[in-house]
Amino acid sequence: MKNLFLIIILFTLTISCKAQTYPLRTFTQIPQNAYLKDTNNELQYYVGTWKGSWNNKTIYITLKKITNQYNTNLKYYKDFLIGKFKVEDSNGQILFDNTSTSDYDAKISGVGIRKIDDKYSLGYIDPDFCMDGSIRINFTDSTKTKLNWQFFDTTDIITPDCPNYNSNPFPEPLPKNIILTKQ
Repeated sequence: MKNLFLIIILFTLTISCKAQTYPLRTFTQIPQNAYLKDTNNELQYYVGTWKGSWNNKTIYITLKKITNQYNTNLKYYKDFLIGKFKVEDSNGQILFDNTSTSDYDAKISGVGIRKIDDKYSLGYIDPDFCMDGSIRINFTDSTKTKLNWQFFDTTDIITPDCPNYNSNPFPEPLPKNIILTKQ
């Protein structure tokens, strides 16, 4: 009887300790300590370096997949993309470059796939420019070598402690709308 009771307790503990795994396209409440996993390997298509031009500038954006990372705000684990970028002017002079920052300090970080339009959403927080916003990306071709990029700047107030407070024009590190090509 004691052995049966012990087996039942161990079985119950084993089941309750195992975190549940959900696919990226889960649009319901995710329980604490669960894992929002890229089960269909969808994020892999975004991984790599992408290039585009706008306003006599060229941007190189490198997207990387992060797996099984715990999100302290959401209280669950998830797979997502991060982005680092370099912008050059038409003479090849580097205007902005955050490619050497750690993955933890990446200024672009994935949120998830949007149910409404199937675009992948990312957040942008850049204390160096006192800017923040959201980015939406989606493929424009079946070969997944062209990426539509939309940046929505949500910066509300620039305070005097911002390094670019008196800049005129204010820096434009990211394009608003661009087609990027996989390199």
